[in-house]
Amino acid sequence: MKQNLMRAGIACLILLSGCANNKDAAPKEKYGFSPSSSPVSQKFAQTNALKNTYIVVKKENGKTILHGKVHTKKQKLLAGTVARSVEGSGIVVNRLAVR
Repeated sequence: MKQNLMRAGIACLILLSGCANNKDAAPKEKYGFSPSSSPVSQKFAQTNALKNTYIVVKKENGKTILHGKVHTKKQKLLAGTVARSVEGSGIVVNRLAVR
């Protein structure tokens, strides 16, 4: 019984170790703005201080919701300010994470 359990454990380790080195997996972090057709995303792309950040812009029920990652608290505040400056953005909900 112990030998069968040990063999099963070794088989699991071998299978799982192969999963850890999946070169085809998507990168953990990417930069840019999404969706690019959004006027808010276009405004972010024109703002130099928001380069190398990842911000997703969604429109829901007249609100503009910001998700994603920025590097500093200053970038988070700037993204909210830029989004509010775009005509038709409505209420801006800033859910950006500082990392």
